[in-house]
This record gives sequence, C-alpha cells and structure tokens, in this order.
Amino acid sequence: MLEWSQPTLREQYSAAAAMAGLLIVVVSIQYGFEWVRWWWYWAIVVTFAWVMFRAYGNSWAAAGATWVQWRSSWVDTYHLTRIRFSADGYARVLRLKDAHGNEIHSFKISEIQGNPDLWDLVYNGILHSVASGNCDIDAKTRRILKIPYELGPRPVNDKRSKGRRRGW
Repeated sequence: MLEWSQPTLREQYSAAAAMAGLLIVVVSIQYGFEWVRWWWYWAIVVTFAWVMFRAYGNSWAAAGATWVQWRSSWVDTYHLTRIRFSADGYARVLRLKDAHGNEIHSFKISEIQGNPDLWDLVYNGILHSVASGNCDIDAKTRRILKIPYELGPRPVNDKRSKGRRRGW
C-alpha cells in the first residue's frame, strides 16, 4: 500500500453530532421541548448517532502502484475494462471494472481527490487503461475526468465526433 485515506475520529464525531443535532431540531420543531422527558427518544438519538459514527468511519480507500481498494472492493487500475461516472445520492461516483472481473460500484470522487497522492495513483491507472484501448469509457466520464480525446479510442456516443473526419 502506497497511499490511503480514511476519516479522522474528529470527522466521525462531527458526523454523529450532526445527526443527533438534526434529530433534536426536528423533534423540537414538532413537539417543543416536551421530548426531553421521553427516555425512548434519547435512545433513538443515541442509536442514530452511533450508526452515523460507524457508517462515516467505514468509508476508506487505499491504493498501491497498480490497484485501488474502496472499502472491501478493489480493482486493478492498469487493467480497467469499464469506467462510468454516476451520481449516488448527492455524491459523484465512479464505477470501475477490471479485466479480472473485480468491481468498485460506488467510488466517491470527492473523497479520493481529497488526497492528491491517492488520486494520482488512481488517475495514472485510469489513463493507462484508457490509452491501452481495452477500456470502455463514455464521453461524459471522459469529460468529467478530463481525459484527453487523443488518448485511446474516441467514445462512440460523443457528440463532438459526429460529422468530423477521422484518421487524418
């Protein structure tokens, strides 16, 4: 492993506090402060805060020279066969598949780009895979990742390539 990224304890506690605060605000707007005497509501707040703490801490990534792992899924970045951009809720994600059948279904771009060294390892592998010509990448994903059109075959569904001559 050459690089990794994971949330700090401070970020995990902040996420848990935000969840608890949101639950308290919502119920205070609806019932006033009568809820303070409800023991079961305190149990709900603590449970949801704990779930948020655990869930936020579970989003980590690691990368080596030729691979990347997101939670329990990993791919060989130098042998990618399919790269797609998608939105998963509010997050922008990549969906990656390699020649060995490994897949990462929801690779959050913002979290990976937050660590420049980690992103460099992943992006270099993506560029190599696209340049090899064996990688299926659509025009939208190419545009978002800023992959030059000179690298690898031109996407079939690209609006820019229609009406232009090829092979010059």
